[in-house]
Amino acid sequence: MKKILLQILTLLLCLLLLAGCNRNKPTETETTGKTTEPVQTAAEVTEQKTEPAPHTTTPPETEAPQTEEPKTEAPQTEAPQTEEQTTQTGDKTTQLRYRFTTKEEGVELMTSNTEYYAGFSQNDIDFKLMKSGGTMDEYMEMAKKQVRDFTESDIAVVDGYMAKMEKTLADNGYVLPPCDEIVFIKTTMAEEGGAGGYTHGTQIYILDWLLESVANGNEYIIEYMNTFFWHELFHCLTRSNPDFRKDMYEIIHFTVKEEDFPIPPSAFEYHISNPDVEHHNSYATFIINGEPIDCFVDLITTKHFEDPSETFFEFMTTAIIPIDGTDIYYTPEQTENFYEIFGKNTGYTVDPEECLADNFSYALAYGMAGPDGNGYESPEIIEAILSYLSNPVTE
Repeated sequence: MKKILLQILTLLLCLLLLAGCNRNKPTETETTGKTTEPVQTAAEVTEQKTEPAPHTTTPPETEAPQTEEPKTEAPQTEAPQTEEQTTQTGDKTTQLRYRFTTKEEGVELMTSNTEYYAGFSQNDIDFKLMKSGGTMDEYMEMAKKQVRDFTESDIAVVDGYMAKMEKTLADNGYVLPPCDEIVFIKTTMAEEGGAGGYTHGTQIYILDWLLESVANGNEYIIEYMNTFFWHELFHCLTRSNPDFRKDMYEIIHFTVKEEDFPIPPSAFEYHISNPDVEHHNSYATFIINGEPIDCFVDLITTKHFEDPSETFFEFMTTAIIPIDGTDIYYTPEQTENFYEIFGKNTGYTVDPEECLADNFSYALAYGMAGPDGNGYESPEIIEAILSYLSNPVTE
């Protein structure tokens, strides 16, 4: 009997020791900084019904292209890096420095872009507030309420795409022009009519739903985001490098001047401010009624706001405005060479900045093969962008 009791006591002692070891074992959070709740990655996506794409700053008919078998790798949702990204990570040199804001800092940065808001038309305010006769004060109060804090899942999603972009640059020997630190801000996008994202300087604003959709395994959004980050990065690069902007604009026949061209009253009545377009100081030569006319372009709507169910994306078009100050504008249909200038790789042709951002994103995400593997209708634009990145300008 004593022998049996001794065996039982010995067994209990072993179990207690084993439990103590397990309690002292570091958790995944302690060793990696990750949350214990796993973030779903593209590799873990199960087959599901594709949801409609969100409104983005790309017109609905030219939203980010889908492919049946994406040519790009799934984003890696690794442990979030520190807020302050460095140019060196171990032995790896990075070209992209970025960090994330809190809700409070995001509001502060958003409201600091006073020059942008000063350029609003009444058409802007009405469409973005979704009411007629709104005021700028009402708009700013609404806009501030849209900013959100990033979750650990959000950060992991962004980190994964940024790491993938670094790999694309390194694998292909592409060199970006220098870029100031990128600051990510998350919002609901109600302040910009439901866009997927936009920029101010090197601030990149992201729709909260996009980040959630990637983390939840939405295959269409996972693929869409492959171009999203390149598109927004292009805007950051042109702000940080005026010479790069000039060189890119020349690819699609636009010349950049020092001073902005004034938007005439006939166009400003329907004007929609675009945070990605800081300046209207570039022009191209359009053929109108058989005559060459130097014009700049502006984003306008074809009608004023009327119904809360409407967004300006449904009615936006390109105003082609003579640089001589004439109070008149033309539409793309009234020109004879619109697509000879902008090319046919994207329908987002409301400004050279947006057209080139789309082309830049396709070039980096898909190379010369294109999103469906069949190339492009205007391959010379993609070729010029990749050649520029392969042969960086050195002083």
